[in-house]
Amino acid sequence: MSTMIMFHVPDDKELLAAFGEMALRHEHLNYILRMTIKTLAQLTPQEALDATVNDGSRQLRERVRKLARQRLGEGEPLLKLQALMRGCQRVTDKRNELVHSVWAKELDGEAQLRNAVHIGRPLPTRQELSDLSSEILDLTNTLNQARLDGFLSEALTERAKL
Repeated sequence: MSTMIMFHVPDDKELLAAFGEMALRHEHLNYILRMTIKTLAQLTPQEALDATVNDGSRQLRERVRKLARQRLGEGEPLLKLQALMRGCQRVTDKRNELVHSVWAKELDGEAQLRNAVHIGRPLPTRQELSDLSSEILDLTNTLNQARLDGFLSEALTERAKL
């Protein structure tokens, strides 16, 4: 027997604000992935944005990996960038579960997330959303720093001298 559910939007404004912050921070991460493509492919910012306009997170990460392998070759900088891409995948997977699940409530039950994999997972707490936002922000900042004046910038500068 199936259970009757209703769509649910929590009344908790702080929870909704935390959800919104997480979504915004994730788009910041996607932007920095686009700028990493810019850096690796030696494009202008607008060229990178135009070239990736319809790409989702997975496509952006795959393009970064492909360009990095071409530009960096095997070695520590490539491995560090691949590790960052794995971190990006992890936070995107968490974000996608929250954004692409149905927030619902059984007629006489608790609010829950429902998707093809999980039926009845509790809604995230404000703290869980805040923690995910912080994790996304840390990855965004780490990737951007690597690109601007960190290990990625240094490796590209060294390769250009060869």
